[in-house]
Amino acid sequence: MSLQEGSGASVLSALLCCFLLFAGCAGPSREDKELTKLSKEFLEDYFKAHPVSATRIGEHRYDGQIDDMSPEAKVAEGERLNTYLARLKGIDHEKLSQDNRIDAEILRSRMEGKLLSLRELRGWERNPLVYTQLLGNSIYLLIARDFAPLDKRLDSVIKRLKLFPRMVDQAMANLKNPPKIHTETAINQNRGTVALLEGDLRREAEKIPRKGKDLEKALEPALEALQRFQEFLEKDLFFRSKGDFRLGDRLYRKKLKLTLMSPMSSEEIVDRARIEMEKLHGEMYELAAPIYAEMFPGEPVKVESKEDRKHVIKTVLDEISRDHPDPADLLDACRNANDEAAAFVREKGIITLPKEPLEIIWAPEFSRGVAVAGLRSPGPLDREMKAFYVVSPVPDEWTPDQVDSYLREYNNEMIRILTIHEAMPGHYVQLAYSNRFPSLVRAVFSSGTFVEGWAMYSERMMLEEGFRGGDPKLWLQRKKFYLRAVINALLDPGIHRGGMTEYEAMKLMIEEGFQEESEASGKWRRACLTSSQLSTYFVGYKEVTALREDAEKQWGKKFKLGEFHEKLLSYGSPPTRFVREILLED
Repeated sequence: MSLQEGSGASVLSALLCCFLLFAGCAGPSREDKELTKLSKEFLEDYFKAHPVSATRIGEHRYDGQIDDMSPEAKVAEGERLNTYLARLKGIDHEKLSQDNRIDAEILRSRMEGKLLSLRELRGWERNPLVYTQLLGNSIYLLIARDFAPLDKRLDSVIKRLKLFPRMVDQAMANLKNPPKIHTETAINQNRGTVALLEGDLRREAEKIPRKGKDLEKALEPALEALQRFQEFLEKDLFFRSKGDFRLGDRLYRKKLKLTLMSPMSSEEIVDRARIEMEKLHGEMYELAAPIYAEMFPGEPVKVESKEDRKHVIKTVLDEISRDHPDPADLLDACRNANDEAAAFVREKGIITLPKEPLEIIWAPEFSRGVAVAGLRSPGPLDREMKAFYVVSPVPDEWTPDQVDSYLREYNNEMIRILTIHEAMPGHYVQLAYSNRFPSLVRAVFSSGTFVEGWAMYSERMMLEEGFRGGDPKLWLQRKKFYLRAVINALLDPGIHRGGMTEYEAMKLMIEEGFQEESEASGKWRRACLTSSQLSTYFVGYKEVTALREDAEKQWGKKFKLGEFHEKLLSYGSPPTRFVREILLED
């Protein structure tokens, strides 16, 4: 029976059963029952307040609705969050089952994070991307996957299109003084939503001709609303966008702690990242020096200084970067890399691969401008649905030099590493395993630190297991890719807690990270548009690799890589410290 197709059984009733199972054979304690009740009620209220997120999760009762972004709705949400937090704090966590105690900690952190976002960060007033993402995803999520018959999904599309004018009116009333870089990105993303409606949506609707009239009737005012929003963004808000994209020390620390749920402080992360960067430079030189000697036979390798070693590394990376696909062939290169990695994973027994289909596609236009690539996994209640590995195409308006820089960064070796990270056996595999875990709390509020940590770990693990014969050129690219994560952990606090300038950030990425200018420029933009997320890669990698090392020590001769991976991914996507607690205790 499919939960998402409205069989009559509430998804939250199914959730209740899952929590009862967590409590163990002896039956749930009073505290476990209290947490089950609280979690059920909280998630139901959460889905009602955030219908677009509910669609992403696979809860489809609210597919015809869009989030209410009015100030009154935000005040009401804040009051609900405070009430739930008080109830949660009233439960004795020591008397909860292990799984429920972990979920209680996740709930507390996420409630506090949402209050921070609502009342202090106030993205609904300061960030137009909140609205462009809601508008675009509200339709895209309904047409991207076949979770229900198309005519039923189009009914929901029509209902949501009718709400576009309200959403645009709320956006125009709420937005006050955003950072200019946010408004610039929103201008492009809103154009992407228009393209989504006029292109992909109409093409889908052609498959159900009888819906055409109703769809067009709803589409016309929706497109008019988007045009009003476009004019507002370009001719009004853009000139009022003088806000600071930097969070500042207090807010950054607060958000980072809630994002990572890690014992590492911001200062510790920065100190460890600086040490790691120096270590990586040494390792990269050791890999690059023999390749450099082959490139320039008879010429001695000069290594009198750090700059000499960096010159050797950059020269070899430049040579590797010449082997890249043409813009039109980027998706084929990613598909080939995925097939090659999947075959290796099966051959080596690295992990049992999920059966959920994976499709490699261009990133939807409304979502571009933040990251080059990503993985759009089906929600935990849309199990066995398709996952999308999305790749941003080369922008049409770029100059030849910008195009060349982009393709040099994403050369064939880098595409192999990127594909391991995003898909095989990175995000695609891990998130498919995560969706099998019965806790909806863990699925809705997954730990980005654990998710990114697994993907970063996967890159190194695949090469250590012999992927492509341990090719030193591929190893060098992997270390460069990891160096990005290390530098991300310096950029994130440097920009939002300190006063790192664009020049300083670009210099760090290009001179110390060997990044192409296009990549560095895009990362500067991403670091300004987001906060705390860029730290999850380095912290997550350190935590997951340390867990693997400790498991090997504890299990000794019983340690088997495939079994370790499947156990590691079997607990959903909680913060790594909770995975450690369960895994090593077991």
